[in-house]
Amino acid sequence: MTTSPSELLQQHPHVELLTLDFFDTLVTRSVAQPTHVFGVMEQELVSRFGSRWRGFARKRVLAEQRAREHSARIDPIRDISFQEILIELEKALDLTRDEVNFVSELEHFTEVQLTVPVAFGRELTREAQLQGLKMLIVSDNYMSSRHLVEVAHAAGYSWVTPDHIVVSCEHAGLKENGALWKQVIAQANVAPVKVLHVGDHAIADGEVPASYGIHTHVNSDMRRVHRDMHNTSPAVIPLSRLEAHIRDQRAGDQWDSALSLGAGLVGLVVASQVVDALRVCEQRYVTAVHFAARDGWLAHQVWNSLREKQPSLPPGSYTAFSRSVVWRSVLTTMTPEIARRFMGDDETVTLERLERRVSCSLRANVSPSKVLNADEARAILVENATEVVEASRSLKQRVLGYFSRQGLLKDGHHLIIDLGWTGSTLADMADLLRSEMGDRISLEGRLLGLYWDASPNRRRLAMTGFAMDEFHPNDDNLRLLGIIKLLEALVTAPHGSVVDYLDAEHNYEPVLAETAPEVHAYTVLVGDVGKHAIDTALAIVNGTHPSGVTANDITGDALWAAMMQVGHTPRPDEVEALSVIRHVTSIDHEGEGSPIIAQPPKFPRTFPPQQLTGVYDDLIRQHWLQGTVSNWTQRKGASWIPSVMYAKWPFLHPHWMNDSERI
Repeated sequence: MTTSPSELLQQHPHVELLTLDFFDTLVTRSVAQPTHVFGVMEQELVSRFGSRWRGFARKRVLAEQRAREHSARIDPIRDISFQEILIELEKALDLTRDEVNFVSELEHFTEVQLTVPVAFGRELTREAQLQGLKMLIVSDNYMSSRHLVEVAHAAGYSWVTPDHIVVSCEHAGLKENGALWKQVIAQANVAPVKVLHVGDHAIADGEVPASYGIHTHVNSDMRRVHRDMHNTSPAVIPLSRLEAHIRDQRAGDQWDSALSLGAGLVGLVVASQVVDALRVCEQRYVTAVHFAARDGWLAHQVWNSLREKQPSLPPGSYTAFSRSVVWRSVLTTMTPEIARRFMGDDETVTLERLERRVSCSLRANVSPSKVLNADEARAILVENATEVVEASRSLKQRVLGYFSRQGLLKDGHHLIIDLGWTGSTLADMADLLRSEMGDRISLEGRLLGLYWDASPNRRRLAMTGFAMDEFHPNDDNLRLLGIIKLLEALVTAPHGSVVDYLDAEHNYEPVLAETAPEVHAYTVLVGDVGKHAIDTALAIVNGTHPSGVTANDITGDALWAAMMQVGHTPRPDEVEALSVIRHVTSIDHEGEGSPIIAQPPKFPRTFPPQQLTGVYDDLIRQHWLQGTVSNWTQRKGASWIPSVMYAKWPFLHPHWMNDSERI
């Protein structure tokens, strides 16, 4: 729990002057980080003046970077001004003088419009006024004191005048290099020991003023949602507004990663699944909407809530099927190649477990409990080809019985809502249903994302990738592959995967495989993520979310940006929270699975760089790639590995937006 303002001042009874950082201490924005202001500006510029302004937000970030680099070469002590940034932006965008003036005015206006007070700072200044303390605002900022006064007034700090502000761009130095603190001490005419400074930056607001004898207090609550500043565009704004709302909601309290994940990224994912289905239903008649287990569990809850108020919506089923069940149900032969699909190369199983995988008894001259390697298990399957194929025929009848129960055999057009990623399971499912129903039914897959292996399956099933499809750039395909384990772990249900169905007498009830790792993850984290996601998605779709995000903000680009913000540039608290998750991917959904945050090599300092390709292949197939790389960056002795990986595989770099960004 954060120290309260009154407690803080009580701890410093001899203080005569209270100095305050400005942004993230007194004021913040209704977006998650400073550069997202430029994303809001880009929306306005494109809306008013057209596509020429696409990419403005990123170019604005780069213009400031160039201005700082140029200034540092001349004088490393001073800070830049807004005018210097505008000069760089003018050159980069080939702007006219009128356009420069408009951009300048728009940035000032947007900053004011997005301004909200920080609760801690507001309460602290009120308490200081009651105690008769003098106050000064000390800010490292390129904006003038006149502009900061306007922002302060917009946030409710009506007492602020230019005389209350010491800003770096108007003086020859910064807080961080100490030059601005010399100015503050001289201007205030108060001994440093009688000054208390409150800010959000550990160095500029903590270590440096403390070195001058000033008392300090660092409150970084508002920084909790900061990520890489370069990744900014209009597409980022929906998640940014959600994360800003969460930040303000949890200010001064224990940070809740389940809330930030569920009410942020996962809430947007679920809202996108529902909004996409609603838009299809507006365009054409839909017999039913089927939410795939387990990826559609959360969206199904939202859909049912909507139907209570809108009964005209098509019925929505929650339908349990899995890759292994659908694939096995259409098997008509057993060859050595097919047998490979039942066993991973590195897997070992007992005969008993192998029998569970194929739902039949197997003839073999081995003990039921003997551990078999992949080659031994595959050989047994081929030797029992007749039994395995017959078991598949029986499974097919149970699958069709269950699908009929769920309404999938009704005449008409059916939507299948799933996460992704190649569409092979949905295509197998469509083949199976069409073999029974012919042209009386049609199926359409609505998927969060599709990557390059999806193309062959489009010949069997109409599919749409909402946030991503295989026709997007290669780097985006790789980025999607790197976060699949994260998304599957978070967008899930409180039950295991389906491995079979009971017979007609038992209404074809799904048989679910419950695994201890998944139950544990759901208990300690994932269950709470899902609850927050349902609440958030429902509020977005109904247009009642406090952040202002509505269904109109839900686009493929917005969801892609949200996936990348969290999945590709995770914060340390997210990586730490998600380290409890193990992802079970075996065909029978048994075993301990793999941790989505992988451990670094056992002896990282001496790990041979030439073996990193094998490490990369394992991470992208079995783990959350970027979460793992981010974790290793913080690990003593292992931080060199991410550096080499960034050089070898540039798509891993935190700057997921580039010149070919899909805006």
